[in-house]
Amino acid sequence: MTGPVLIIEDEPDIAEVLCYSLERAGFTTRAVLTGEEGLKASLDRTNPPSLILLDLLLPGMNGLEICRRLRKEQATHHTPIVIITAKVVPNDISENVGANYYIVKPFSVREVVGQVRSLLNSES
Repeated sequence: MTGPVLIIEDEPDIAEVLCYSLERAGFTTRAVLTGEEGLKASLDRTNPPSLILLDLLLPGMNGLEICRRLRKEQATHHTPIVIITAKVVPNDISENVGANYYIVKPFSVREVVGQVRSLLNSES
């Protein structure tokens, strides 16, 4: 893994739990709180993310729009994206926007860490 796991989550407490748990598991992380910040951080050429954990309900720009845009960009076309949301997302919706996986809140930290590890191991 070269870049951080990017966490795009508007709830600071949830972002903090995700950062803490992933860092304890050996990953580097970066967290942002809005859709616009998330899109910008996702496209950061100096420190591109290895994987993106993406909430759907974000201020400014929603997660589905971010996911669609990232899949159109060559730099992020293959970056794994895991949607983490309080809304139940049918598989066809996450597949249509290009997400690799989705997790429903409240989530198990163990499931998130396991899915991140699995997706990043399959990329190498």
